[in-house]
Formats: sequence, structure tokens, C-alpha cells
Amino acid sequence: MKRKGMIGILTAEAAVCVIFSLVQVNASGVCSGLAAFPFEQTGYALRALSLSGSVGNAAAILLYMGLSLLPCLAWLILKKKGKLLGIDHVLYGLSILLLIVHYYMINPGLFPAPVPGTGKWMLGCMFYSALSGYVVIRVLLVCRRAQPETLHSVLQKLLVFLNMVFVYLIFGQGLGSLLKAVQNVGSMDSGPVLSGFAQGAQSPGMTYLFLGLGYLVNLLPYVFDMGIVFLAGRMLTALKTDRYGDASVELTSRLAGFCTRALGITAAADVGFNLLQVLFCSSLSQMDLVIHVPVISIIFVLAALLFARYLQEDQKLKREHDLII
Repeated sequence: MKRKGMIGILTAEAAVCVIFSLVQVNASGVCSGLAAFPFEQTGYALRALSLSGSVGNAAAILLYMGLSLLPCLAWLILKKKGKLLGIDHVLYGLSILLLIVHYYMINPGLFPAPVPGTGKWMLGCMFYSALSGYVVIRVLLVCRRAQPETLHSVLQKLLVFLNMVFVYLIFGQGLGSLLKAVQNVGSMDSGPVLSGFAQGAQSPGMTYLFLGLGYLVNLLPYVFDMGIVFLAGRMLTALKTDRYGDASVELTSRLAGFCTRALGITAAADVGFNLLQVLFCSSLSQMDLVIHVPVISIIFVLAALLFARYLQEDQKLKREHDLII
């Protein structure tokens, strides 16, 4: 995928996540969480359509069946194209699961959730968990016997997906948590919360400022991860064109340097934010002094750094070999 196309997709996703997070704060009954999207909204619309009359009820039933059988349609398309694998029979199970999820989204009061208000979230997580498992296994089966060109294409698509995950973590999960924290501070009757305990009244303005700073510090690893993914995509394109060319060597060196700086800046930002919280603790009504170690981001950055180092060594050996010849 071209860079402009990827940026366009990520921008659209970020806009959707921001809008959803803002709506969720004011309309939790319709937007209980991103895990339930879009099933919750679909269930709400189908329920309203069903209650509108006999014609609306018939239309709701048809839409209910049609939406739930979309995985079966995907199975038919794969079969027609001759790309059907054994794992694709799971699509029938996903259709059955969608029938169940949509039914309880239309009738949320019938789902026996152990904790009130978590039913829609549980149903969404259940379906996305099954869908992600199917996708992962299918990708592995495709890659196991694929040609290098196919592997390159799959890897490029996975990089796009990774960036979509990072955008969700920044503008979906992260922003949603920030808005909830701001809302909680605004509704507090008494003062600071340190590790979850209330203690005396302080400045809400300073607390809002530090909540915003905390959000920026928490999203910093994901921003660097996105930069690494963009550089990795460019590097893969250069490697496909000429594995040992100057462009490949330059991009590999840039990726290695960027990974190193990303780790250093992430660690420094975390330490600096904790220090600022201690210095201004008397003015804060909420603090977050938990030691934040972005393990997943660090592993991802180190893996990219290690891959870049291996490529650099490989390119160096090739150049030495050419000089000997």
C-alpha cells in the first residue's frame, strides 16, 4: 500500500475513534465500548426497526440474518476464487456466533452478564477473539508455503494492521481513558486520589493538566512504534528492489538509529513525568505514580532493532565479499 493511502486510512480510523470516545462519554447506553462496536449500534437500530411495526419487524429479521451470514458469504467468495483452506470452514462457526451476538445485542436484557453493564462488552470481545484467532491461523497457513513475493505482500499488510492497532491505542483506548479520568475528577467531591485513595481537596486545573501530560507520555511509545512501522515498510520496499543497494543500507541504518532513540526518549519521558508528579503533588487531586514499563512496545522496538542489525551485518558481509572478488 502506498504511503498516502496508509495515512488516509489511519487518519479516518483516528477520526472514528475520537468521535466514538466523545460519544461514549455522553451516550454510554448506545456506545458502551469499542469492543462492542459495531454490534451494539446494529442491535440498537434493529431493535428500533423491529418495534416500528410489522413491516419494520420483517425488515429487521432479514437484516439480522443477512448481517449474521456475512462470514458464510466470505466462504463462498474464497471458494469461487479457489483460495479456500481447511481453516475457512471456521467461517460457518463465526456466522453462528454472529447470530448469537446480534440476538443478545438486540435483546441485551436477556444476556446473563455476571456484572451489570458488561454484557455487550463481553459479547464483542468474544466475537473479536474468535475472528482474530481465525485470521492469525489463516495467515500462518498462507505464509507457510508462500513465495517470497507473497510473504513480502503479507508483511506489508501486517505493518498496516499494526499501525491501525497503534492508532486505536492512542485515539481509542487512550483517549477514552483520559476522558473518563477527566470526568471522574470533575465529579469528585473531595480531594486527591493517590493510588486510589481520596485525601483532601486540591487544584482541579493542575490535575487536568497532568492528566493530559500523562496521556501524552502513555501514547509516546505507540507514536514511536508507528514511526518504526513506517520506516520498516520503506525498508522492505527497498530490500525488495535491491537487497544490497545504497537505499537499503541507508534505511536499515535509519531504522536502527530510530529504534535506539525511541527507547531512550520513552524511558526518559516516563521518569520525567513521575518526577513532575512528585514535585507538584500538593496541587494534584489525582496522581498516577505506577511504574509504567511499556513491555510490548519495548519488545517490538528491540525486535525491529535486532532485525535492522542483522541486515546491516548481512549487507556488510556482502560488500566485503564483493571487494574480495
